[in-house]
Amino acid sequence: MLTERQKLILAAIIYQYTQTAHAVGSKTLHDQLNIDVSPATIRNEMSYLEDADLLTKLHTSAGRVPSLEGYRYYLDNLMISSGVSPEDVKRVANQIHGNFHELDDFLDQTAKFLAKETGLTALVLKPKPINLKISSFQLIPLENRQVIAVLATSDGKVTSQTFRLPKEVTLDSLDGMVSYINAQMVGRPVHEVLSLMTSEQLPVLLSRNIESPAAFLQLFGDVLARSVAETVHLGGRLNLLEVADDAYLDVKTARKVLELFDSPDAVRHLAKAEKGTVNIRLGDELKTPILQDFAMLSTAFTVGQDDSGVIALVGPIRLPYPQLARLLSAFASALDEKLIEYG
Repeated sequence: MLTERQKLILAAIIYQYTQTAHAVGSKTLHDQLNIDVSPATIRNEMSYLEDADLLTKLHTSAGRVPSLEGYRYYLDNLMISSGVSPEDVKRVANQIHGNFHELDDFLDQTAKFLAKETGLTALVLKPKPINLKISSFQLIPLENRQVIAVLATSDGKVTSQTFRLPKEVTLDSLDGMVSYINAQMVGRPVHEVLSLMTSEQLPVLLSRNIESPAAFLQLFGDVLARSVAETVHLGGRLNLLEVADDAYLDVKTARKVLELFDSPDAVRHLAKAEKGTVNIRLGDELKTPILQDFAMLSTAFTVGQDDSGVIALVGPIRLPYPQLARLLSAFASALDEKLIEYG
């Protein structure tokens, strides 16, 4: 149990270390803190905090720096983050603009803008669609027996796949299948049609109406699956290279981290978030060895009635957490407002 003075000293050290990246000494604290105690008393309190594993002493300096435990105590007990104001949300919303026809384009731009604002790496994962429906399906002929399959969905997204026709199949022979898909599948949820594909119900339905080559079913299934595939929108890739004071990731490790962040499942697991709160995880709390020098802040946002999406920041453990938590909350609220049209 820390005393109020010890809490004040710990918070002051974290603030000073965040600003300067230098170990903090008792004289520096004495000059900055408005408390009527001597530098010797502050040194004693710093020793107590070190014994409690909340501070650690660097070999190259007489000052102290926060430990992971110190950061966690600060985040759980001492951090004061002012609430997000309507002005904060409006400022962010006004800066995320553009004529975006697809949600993915908008979220990609959002990740890049958030990375630029913070100097960190930003991750945005859109909500899993619940009511996504098929809007249209068509085949566009190209040269050398190639066609492009184009699927439009109710969120405005257009997914395409290039396909080479087998020798025994002509484009004209596929017209009936395309017409059947548009007549029977448009307006139906994508997950429902995918279920029909995997349960063999759709192939059976098609075979009753038209002669359906297996290649067409594979093509339609591939483009259908891609329409609901998750994508991690990543901004500030190069910002990953600097993860701590005078410490840089080697290229091999950086590549592994980026590969990890390209996985939607991995990002959802790492960036556990709830709407209205900012979750902060540090080092070993991320339970991934290559992220032991990182911190992650994450929160949730929504699009219409879909499940929550994730917006996260990744950077060194020495971060100005109150300011970043407020900014991330403002971004999530701005996304909620701006994405109503995509719902």
